[in-house]
Amino acid sequence: MYDMARVGRLHAGAVEDQRKVHRMAIPGGHRFPITFDELFPEGFFVMSVDRAVDWAEGGKSKPAVCKITGLPVWAVQGTDPSAKGKNTGQVVKMAAAVQPVPPETLAGTPFRPAVFRGLKVTPYVRDGWVNYTIWADDMVSALAPNRGVKAESKPAQNAA
Repeated sequence: MYDMARVGRLHAGAVEDQRKVHRMAIPGGHRFPITFDELFPEGFFVMSVDRAVDWAEGGKSKPAVCKITGLPVWAVQGTDPSAKGKNTGQVVKMAAAVQPVPPETLAGTPFRPAVFRGLKVTPYVRDGWVNYTIWADDMVSALAPNRGVKAESKPAQNAA
């Protein structure tokens, strides 16, 4: 005769062991380091820097806050010349107490070439497609005389 209480305990233990096998070694939201030249081999041109927003339940937006640092998140909108096809737009997120200021434009053009330091990517799946969020620690001018010099910052404006 089977001891049903014992069988139940053994089965529960086996299910628990199976769950352990399916745990991932890399936690969700992990930011993988990547170099600027790997991500943007032909450079990056800044179009704007705005406060990033998160979407809450009910479709309402709220100012984004970094889950790691607790700092406001800024979205650097730009274009990636190495991207092929119709969509060359790219967003790089930065967590900073003050709004990052993009580099100056190239003389006679609307282009603001920038280099990001401390780049990381966070992959995620949406609608069956693998996407990624790009994060950066710092943005500097890509122009030779200023390369490596930290871009100025201005105080954050109140979000409406």
